[in-house]
Amino acid sequence: MEKRPMLERILQREKDSNPAALRARARRKIGIWGMSSGAGVTLLAFSIARYIANLKREAPALLELSDGDEGHAGWNYDAIGIDKRFVGREYFSYYRGVSEGRHIKDALNMDEGINWALRIPVEADCCLDLQQMTSLINNVAGDITVCDFSSRLCLGVENAGDRDECFRRLLRDMSLIIFVVDPAPSKLLGGAARLSLIKELEHAGANVLYVINKFQRGVNRKEVLGFLKPARKALIGHIAADAIYEAEYGCKNPFQMAQVKEAVAPAIETALGMM
Repeated sequence: MEKRPMLERILQREKDSNPAALRARARRKIGIWGMSSGAGVTLLAFSIARYIANLKREAPALLELSDGDEGHAGWNYDAIGIDKRFVGREYFSYYRGVSEGRHIKDALNMDEGINWALRIPVEADCCLDLQQMTSLINNVAGDITVCDFSSRLCLGVENAGDRDECFRRLLRDMSLIIFVVDPAPSKLLGGAARLSLIKELEHAGANVLYVINKFQRGVNRKEVLGFLKPARKALIGHIAADAIYEAEYGCKNPFQMAQVKEAVAPAIETALGMM
């Protein structure tokens, strides 16, 4: 295949980094939610964003829509080393911007081909109502917005009493919902309410992929699949913890680790093939 002239490629890169150009393209949204805490939502979200960026055809945005498993804002910000990635340049605070009614469409936190929209530590007290969260999802610049719906949503007082309804309303607008499952029996039983909500959305026409994470020796395949009854599924095998720790200590996207990439790439390819 003939290579494009260098000037043309440079101009294309400039066009690709332009917020207006990103917004002009068809916007697709991937919502990733876990059946339980610690299911692997963030690992998969980081990996999908990096996979899309590596293709160099579309610019993904990675949007964190939670306050962390333990309620600490900045959990993912620290895990990926955003402070080190943005040394000498400003990192735009999306949560603060939306809560203050600021214009966010032209904001970009580009690094490794991804527009990062993660909650930062100083936003611990910054909660959004449902309308603000919907605005955040719809206005972050990117061709594909990868939404990390971890265990909790940091919502305003008016929405805090019905989190399931908030998840329902936000997830039903996704182009694809990835439901991440830890196959331990205790996690399956504890996540029955979330499974019921996903089934409701699926029966209403939502595009759902069940990703069974940590699918390894000791897991009873027949029982897990019989419990979930997934229409479409993908499996992720065992990923040794040392690969995750090495990535975090090196401020790397986990998908950069060979073991992680090998384990999650087939599930990502299945997911993107459904969009």
